[in-house]
Amino acid sequence: MTEDRALPTAADAEATHPHFPRWNGIAPLPNARMMLHVGAETVENFLVVGDAWGQLVAMELPAHARVLDIGCGCARTARMLLHHPQIEDYLGVDVIQPYIDWNSRFISPVTSGRFRFAHLDVRGPRYNPDGAVSAEEVVFPAADGSMTLAFAASLFTHLKEGATVRYLQEARRVLKRGGKLIASIHDRPEGDSKFSGDEFRADVQPEYFAALAEKNGFVLGRRVGDVCGQETFVFVAK
Repeated sequence: MTEDRALPTAADAEATHPHFPRWNGIAPLPNARMMLHVGAETVENFLVVGDAWGQLVAMELPAHARVLDIGCGCARTARMLLHHPQIEDYLGVDVIQPYIDWNSRFISPVTSGRFRFAHLDVRGPRYNPDGAVSAEEVVFPAADGSMTLAFAASLFTHLKEGATVRYLQEARRVLKRGGKLIASIHDRPEGDSKFSGDEFRADVQPEYFAALAEKNGFVLGRRVGDVCGQETFVFVAK
């Protein structure tokens, strides 16, 4: 596969993978460029990572779960949870409009609208250079305490420290007390720094990330360890 990490386009939002048929009533696969842009160079990688995160989320789901997928991409994890009986409502958000358009076109109908997707018009040089607000000003489209579980698969791996704090604050705002946040990071900051990098790749010391979460309304539930190459945590809203 020729590497092409250009942003997905409006045309991509209307296309499915050309090498796989579309079966009636079954969610199709996104095209190769959309997969590559979420870090999956092959269909196998796309499905394996989605399956791992799907299992991780499923382990933490309460009954009648209301789920927030922060940085949903082209529904890599969502597709693994489409028919989970404990999910009452699922909201995926992302800063890349074609992902939201694709998900709304091909994923939502399979669930009769139970899985919904919304665009975060957040500005950033890699993903949404013309966005209306900075990452430090983001507001999730959900009411206070309305969600029971939120997860961020390879989201904090692309946020600077100020944006990380804001996303943690918003996750806590929308989660009910006792709700859970599952999040992954890259854990190799440069030198002795606690936080380094940029939107293309950000790294943070695991203990520092846990401390940031605790300062913003969470307690560490458990440290999962490596999941598909990223250090992963489960936090509980206090």
